[in-house]
Amino acid sequence: MFKHLPYRPRYRHHMWFVDIRYLVKLADGWVYSLCMLEGYSRKILAGMASAHQDLPAVLQLLFAALAEYGCPAMVISDHGAVFRAHDYTAILRALEIEPTYIELRKPWQNLIEAQFKVQLRLADFKFEHAQTLEEIQTLHAAFIETFNTTRHWAHQDREDGRRTPVEVLEWVHGRPVERARLHQLFGAVQFLRTVNRYGFVSVQRFYIYAEQGLARQRVAIWIYEGELRLEYQETILARYRCAYDQRQRRLRDVSDPTVYPTAFASPQLELLELDATQWIKVQQRAAQHRTRRMVQLAEQLPLIHVGSVVLLWSYLLCEGVGKNFFPHVSTVM
Repeated sequence: MFKHLPYRPRYRHHMWFVDIRYLVKLADGWVYSLCMLEGYSRKILAGMASAHQDLPAVLQLLFAALAEYGCPAMVISDHGAVFRAHDYTAILRALEIEPTYIELRKPWQNLIEAQFKVQLRLADFKFEHAQTLEEIQTLHAAFIETFNTTRHWAHQDREDGRRTPVEVLEWVHGRPVERARLHQLFGAVQFLRTVNRYGFVSVQRFYIYAEQGLARQRVAIWIYEGELRLEYQETILARYRCAYDQRQRRLRDVSDPTVYPTAFASPQLELLELDATQWIKVQQRAAQHRTRRMVQLAEQLPLIHVGSVVLLWSYLLCEGVGKNFFPHVSTVM
């Protein structure tokens, strides 16, 4: 353990470290590496390669780590806007996790910086030769697996013989938190929906296209600062502009779809091949006007009416036409 580091974890899940690194540039823009590191074991708890470095991406990373490993005592980061955003800090404080920040212009104080250097040496060559975001995401997941299961210099003198991050962390979890509690805290910006057989999800009074190849799967929907994003397994499926009423928690409008090609796309071709501009990505339910209905109590028929019905039935049976009108009624008296 480096003694000059101001943040030195003393036990498992004492300190988590989070940061974002520019990974590689594709034709459409940069791809970023987002990672959450458990400081004592040096295990990467959650990581993703994403075309975005905004708050929804960071919250998705945080949610994945908390759901799998419980709560740490603190999460350490730099002073980036996403790490000082109200939604991010409010979730941490609600879970009694202390958001902690390194000193300005001293990135080495964040323990994850050293691990990013390992990523640079071991994986950047492969990232640079990748052609698509999906390929980079596969390589990124493979790097995390290799990193977590490889002997680490920080553990070379351990007396228990554990040398890899996975061995050091073992089965130990942080302070437990129920999944329902996480969904409650993240509910202001994230919720889950099931994709129907046509590839749409239902969000309040809107049907929004996600991916037909994910029919019957649960996808995450993030709403933040005028953007609605659909994701599955840390992969963005689509983005939309939206108008959202925070006070009433209602989605007012959804527009400007951007649907991304992913590995989850359905191999079945549509009857009519249409380009992205021709598909209707957002469908809105018709407004429902509630009308009061007068509820009337059942009125008991007078005895004479009941008698009239019995007489009519007897007459029809005698005439032999009863069965023609009521074939399902037994005539056994």
